[in-house]
Amino acid sequence: MTDEQSQKKQGGVRLRRLNLILGIVAAILAVALFFVTVDTLHSYRETDEATARNTLAQQSAAALESGSDYLTDRVRTFVVTGDPQAAADFFEEINVTRRRDHALDEMERIFSGAEPARLLAEAMRLSNELAEIELYAMRLAIEADGYDVKDYPEMLQSVVLREEDLALTPTEQAQRARTLLFDETYQSYKLQIRANITACEQTLVGETQRVQEKNVSHLGRILQLQAILIAVLLITVLAVIIGTHKLVLLPLRNVINAIPKKETLPEVGSHEMRYLVRAYNEAYEQTKEHQDQLAYEATHDHLTGLYNRAVFEEQRANVHKRRRAMLLFDVDYFKEINDTYGHDAGDRVLKKVADTLSKNFRSEDYVCRIGGDEFAVILLHTDRSLRGMIERKLNGILAALRDTSDGLPVVTLSIGCAFCDRENPTEDLYKDADAALYDVKERGRSGFAFFDDGNNGKENESC
Repeated sequence: MTDEQSQKKQGGVRLRRLNLILGIVAAILAVALFFVTVDTLHSYRETDEATARNTLAQQSAAALESGSDYLTDRVRTFVVTGDPQAAADFFEEINVTRRRDHALDEMERIFSGAEPARLLAEAMRLSNELAEIELYAMRLAIEADGYDVKDYPEMLQSVVLREEDLALTPTEQAQRARTLLFDETYQSYKLQIRANITACEQTLVGETQRVQEKNVSHLGRILQLQAILIAVLLITVLAVIIGTHKLVLLPLRNVINAIPKKETLPEVGSHEMRYLVRAYNEAYEQTKEHQDQLAYEATHDHLTGLYNRAVFEEQRANVHKRRRAMLLFDVDYFKEINDTYGHDAGDRVLKKVADTLSKNFRSEDYVCRIGGDEFAVILLHTDRSLRGMIERKLNGILAALRDTSDGLPVVTLSIGCAFCDRENPTEDLYKDADAALYDVKERGRSGFAFFDDGNNGKENESC
C-alpha cells in the first residue's frame, strides 16, 4: 500500500468515526429536543389548567354574588308588594337552587384552605347573616299584612319577632320591614359581601397572571433552548449528510462509473464500502486474469509462447498488404531429432527456435508457430529495400541455432521469404514465401531464399 493510499485509508477511517460521532450527537440532540418539547407541553398544559381552574373559581364567586343579589331582590319584592311568588322564589333559592352553597363547595374543591376559598367563605357567612335579616323582615311584613304565617315555610315560621316590633301598628310594622332591607346595616352587609367577592376575584386574577407569567418566562427559555438545539441538530444532520455523501454516495457513484469501464475501483469511503470494493476488485482481478489467460491461450502457442496459427491467419488476411514481408521457417529433420533425442529434446528445440526468432525481430512483428515444426514471421513496414538487413538477421538466427552449448543438437532451418513489393508475384504473399521455402528444401535445406531470386511468378503489381 502506497503512502497516498494509506493516507486516504486513514482519512476515510477518521471521516467514518467523525460521521459516527455526529450521528450519536444528532441522536442525543433529538432526545434532548423530545424532552424539551415535553417540558413545553407540560408548561402549556399547566398554564391552560391554571387558567381554566381560576376561570371556574371566578364563575363560582360570581354565582355566590348572583345568588345573594337574587335573594335581596326577591325579599324586597315580597316586603314591598306582598307578592307571594317572590317569597316562593326566595325559599326555592335558599333550599333548592342553592347557588351560593354550590359556589362555595366548588371553590373549596378548587382552592381548599387557600385565600380565594377563605374570602368566598367569608362572603357566604355575611350572606347567611344577611338572610337572617331578610327572614325577619319577611316575618314582620307577614305580621303587618295579617297573613297566616303557617302558609309559609318552617324556616319563616320559626322566626320570633321582638316585643317592640310586635307593639307597632301594622303600618309601622310594614315600614319597619322595608327599613330593615334598605338601611345602612343592610347596605353594609351587601358592601362587605361584594368586597370579599371582589377580593376573591382579584386573588384569582393575580394567581392566573402569576402562573401565566411564570410559564411564559419558562416557555421563553425553553423556546430559546429549542431554537439552539434545532440549529445544532440541523448543522449536525447536514454534516452527517455530507459525511454520508463522501463515505457512501460518492464512492458508490464512482463504483457505478467505473464498472462499465472495466476498471478496478478505488478503495475509498466507509469501512463497509471499502470492504465491498476490495471484494469486487479481487473478483474483478481473478476474472480478468482468467479472461486474459483464456485470451492468451486463444492467441498463443502453449509450448513456445509465440502467436498461434489463428493469429497468423487473422494477420495474413487483415493486415494491410503494402510494405510487408513474410518469412516461413521449417526445422530441418525435426522428426529425426524427436526419434533420436526424444520428445522432450524436441520440445526444447522448438522453444529454442521460438526464443531465437523472438529476439531477432521487432515487437511489432508477428512471430508465430503455425504447425509442429513450422514457424512464420510477418514483418510490418518492410519492403525489398530492407533485404540486406533481413539477410543479416537470418544468418544470425542460423548461427545461433548451431550453438550446442545448451546440450541440444545442432538445429538448422529452411527459410522462405517474400516481400509485398516482390517481382512477378503469384496469388498471395504466403504462397510465394512457401515457394521460396520449397526452393531451399530442394537445394538441400539449411538456408534461406527469397521469392525474388526465382522467376516462377507472374507479373502482378498487387500483393
